[in-house]
Amino acid sequence: MLPHEREPYEHVVFQPAFLPKSAREGATFSWSHPPTSCNDDREVDPATRLEWLDDLMFAAIDGDPVALDCASDAWRKTCDALGESTLEESRRQYVRRAQTIWHALREEPNHPPHKVFAAIEIISLLASKPR
Repeated sequence: MLPHEREPYEHVVFQPAFLPKSAREGATFSWSHPPTSCNDDREVDPATRLEWLDDLMFAAIDGDPVALDCASDAWRKTCDALGESTLEESRRQYVRRAQTIWHALREEPNHPPHKVFAAIEIISLLASKPR
């Protein structure tokens, strides 16, 4: 074997088993973990928390399976931390985006079901009554 040749087993690409192929191909993880401060005594900057929530919620609406799993908990914790009135405009934007995607996709003959499901999940989450 020549030095530039590789064994066949070196060409194997390992991918997470828990994601369906379509989710692996289209997933873009543009959001990060929840913002935390270096000093436990300080509160996280509300603007930083809102930016993080925006990234997570829009990724969830677009069908990111990991973001969708985290969306409910992140929404509730952010509501508890910042108050529902602070998040009202964000909530409206998320609902508008999810409704737009849902309406567009349901007209397509072979729409991606995971995206329709994600949009409906987010609409349901944000339409529920506060605790």
